[in-house]
Amino acid sequence: MQSRNQGNYRNPCLTMHQPWASLLVYGIKRIEGRSWPAPIRGHLWIHTSSKVPDESTIKAMEEFYREIYAVDGITEIK
Repeated sequence: MQSRNQGNYRNPCLTMHQPWASLLVYGIKRIEGRSWPAPIRGHLWIHTSSKVPDESTIKAMEEFYREIYAVDGITEIK
């Protein structure tokens, strides 16, 4: 019998808002932190709403990740 605290990790799914979900899927966002432990290894489903983020949010995220990658000497993100 499975304990309630262990969760169902057979088909794990992470819910995120846009544009963070796309950034994670494309490998630009490399880390996603949560306050709960999740001993997940292997495949992970990403769920997001269909709401399109506004242009200012997209530009702010692009600039944020350009600065993060610049620390490692990466000047171009595709």
